[in-house]
Amino acid sequence: MSLSDHQLLHAYRLLQQVFPEDLHIARPLIQMMQQQGHSNEARNIALTTARRMLAIGRPSQAIGFLALCQQLNHPDNTEIEALKHMAHINMGSDSEDSDIREFELIEQLSDIEARDFIAQASIKPVTSGHDIVRQGENSKTFYLILGGSVEIRLENDSGYSVVNHLHAGDFFGEFACIYRLRRSATVSSVSDCMVLEFPEHAVKELIEHSPIAADYLIRTVQKRMVHAITYSIPAFSELPEEDRRWMAEESPVREFKQGDSIAFPIGSCNILLSGRARLATIGHESMLQAGSLFSLTKSKGDFTALERSLVCRIPDHIFNSFMNLYSSFGQHVRKETILGMQH
Repeated sequence: MSLSDHQLLHAYRLLQQVFPEDLHIARPLIQMMQQQGHSNEARNIALTTARRMLAIGRPSQAIGFLALCQQLNHPDNTEIEALKHMAHINMGSDSEDSDIREFELIEQLSDIEARDFIAQASIKPVTSGHDIVRQGENSKTFYLILGGSVEIRLENDSGYSVVNHLHAGDFFGEFACIYRLRRSATVSSVSDCMVLEFPEHAVKELIEHSPIAADYLIRTVQKRMVHAITYSIPAFSELPEEDRRWMAEESPVREFKQGDSIAFPIGSCNILLSGRARLATIGHESMLQAGSLFSLTKSKGDFTALERSLVCRIPDHIFNSFMNLYSSFGQHVRKETILGMQH
């Protein structure tokens, strides 16, 4: 069920607070405000956005919003002319500052496409301490945090580990939408929150129509999966958080269909992130399940997926660094080499 015009305007107001430099949000917001009779607010948002564009080094975009101010009959002509003069002086020096906060998922869409995607969401308040999604459940909803913060935890028989905190502007739930698997973690609010809740079909349509958005989502999923799995494998127990994130950033992930086979080379260290597989080495065969670490330090290994599986390969330079720096990592890897797997 799509948001009504009034609800969509409310959603864009919240989004603009989280992503004040995102023009894919500012432009439709101003247009909707004008259409719904909020002319003064529309003019003020246009001028505020022009100021912000100048402040972050984007004079050409500032000029566009200053022109919009004049179209909307903003009364402060003196400031508008002064800002236009400043923008023209700085033309040709637009910054590409990577610290600017934008809703990356919609950046390659047109304003209309982004609005159609956001309109499919619903606005959901969440009280502090509430589990928004639970590990193991079979739901496919995607969430964007508009206010407040949440924690992501992995649960096991002995308790749980908090592996990350997310705040306004972050999203979660993409793993279940993309790979259609059960929830990999529990996400709980640690304060009162406001989230945008997107149904599975909205994310599916976005992925089908925008390859760049799909690539961004898939890479985000893969990094989070690799990072999270380090908390359930004993070999990584000594690693500090920065090294876990380093590995997550740089480790490629491959997807295998049931029956797919591949020969992993000698010297590779890999993690089965999801699914089940068989690993055959010289004189030994192992059954792997999600969370298995398999290092092939003595021979190559023939890997066969017994069901749809995701495998992360730890880059050699990271693997060698961990072997040299962390004694427990090396001990677990050497033990795994004998047994064929570790879980």
